[in-house]
Amino acid sequence: MILVNIVNKKELIRTAAIEVIATKGFYRSTTDSIAAAAGVSVGTIYNYFKNKDEILEYIFQTELAHRAAIFTELKDLTVPSLEKLQLFLEAHFTEIKANPLVGQILVRERQVGHDALDGVRAFVEGIPQKIASLLQLSIEAGEIKPCNPLIISAAIFGAVEAVVRIAVFTVDPEERNRLLDQAPVELVNFISSGLAK
Repeated sequence: MILVNIVNKKELIRTAAIEVIATKGFYRSTTDSIAAAAGVSVGTIYNYFKNKDEILEYIFQTELAHRAAIFTELKDLTVPSLEKLQLFLEAHFTEIKANPLVGQILVRERQVGHDALDGVRAFVEGIPQKIASLLQLSIEAGEIKPCNPLIISAAIFGAVEAVVRIAVFTVDPEERNRLLDQAPVELVNFISSGLAK
């Protein structure tokens, strides 16, 4: 029961921090404002996190864990690797669609110097590595022409971030959803046409 309470409180703080940081930006957010949004005392926050940086890291770590779980599920599917890539992107964009505030944090806060934080860096490096592994499988299966998977995965990651940035800062929710729904197919079509054998 104690572990459940710890997980619930930590998740409550993370959820509140997403709302506060997405609304105010990281530098204008305070542990006081996060505590108020979570309905807990500031002392409770410090039971789980040393500072605001750790909260931001935890947000990125949680998002990376979600993507890693999706990737693990896809690895065992018996479909072409580019199809796995499309499914991976669909899952990623679905997560963003479900919580655009997370998308705002993922693209905005990593751009303002937080790449030095381990949790942020793990996300920024981890997603392209997963994409690169799918590309490598595609090369080995003869689905695409030989290329440097790390370079191509970096380009894909940049394109994914650009789509997320445009979508989550779009005022019209219908337009945001349309962009996020179309992005996986459009990106994979673009990639596969450039890498077609």
